[in-house]
Amino acid sequence: MPESQSKSTIYMGMGLMGTTGLAMGWVVHSPLLMTIAGLLGLMIGGFIGWLGGRRFMVIICLGVLIGAFLGQRTGDPDILIIAAGSGGAIAGFMGTQIESFFRH
Repeated sequence: MPESQSKSTIYMGMGLMGTTGLAMGWVVHSPLLMTIAGLLGLMIGGFIGWLGGRRFMVIICLGVLIGAFLGQRTGDPDILIIAAGSGGAIAGFMGTQIESFFRH
């Protein structure tokens, strides 16, 4: 069982992941997707915040932002979504390695 985290860590996770979900719906111009992805982001972010993954979430969000920036420069919304997802995935792999480095 993970150690109890402060409420600010949980709220930060909910904010980061909820905002990411809202942004995904905004990019594809779908209010329904914006709502669903935002709510799922809130739940997942709260869970990750409860587990204590603040540094991990920040690394993933930076990867998503860098990928979205590079994808936005192409001018194609489909490439923007793929680039943002790829940036988040790559940052997730790097975040896992960084987290294991700090734990040992």
